[in-house]
Amino acid sequence: MKQGILLILIFTVTGLLAACSSGAVQPQLAQAGAMQAQTTQPEKVQTLPVALTFESQTNDEKAVTVEVTPLNLPQGGTSLDFEVAFNTHSVELDFDPVKISVLRDDQGHEYPALAWEGPGPTGHHRSGTLRFKVFDHPTNFVEVVIRDVAGVPERVFRWDLTEK
Repeated sequence: MKQGILLILIFTVTGLLAACSSGAVQPQLAQAGAMQAQTTQPEKVQTLPVALTFESQTNDEKAVTVEVTPLNLPQGGTSLDFEVAFNTHSVELDFDPVKISVLRDDQGHEYPALAWEGPGPTGHHRSGTLRFKVFDHPTNFVEVVIRDVAGVPERVFRWDLTEK
């Protein structure tokens, strides 16, 4: 009789454990299956256009270093802006950057500078922002051309606007 009760108790406890654990295991298995399904399917990734980077360019001729950095290519805005720095230890920088600078497109058209935001014509170190009109047509590249600084006919700084 003791063996019968013991067997009934074992079957009851085993049945209860099986019933309790199967209810708890099923959602876990369902969640694990869902997670596995999520990880095995390739995710859709939105690709954005590669941002073009426009690094500073430097020209160092006849005792004057000129460094030009595009600030807002190719998006523009109300103007195409370039940070320009002139540095020397022996030449007076007594020129107007607006009068000696043009922006050139891939067809050879030249556009005069609109404005210079920086110090006036004096000293050995000048930097500021040179502004040009935004093109009303697409172009593959732009060139900032600065003329007649320290006897150098043209200093040309070119940036490619096409994706590679």
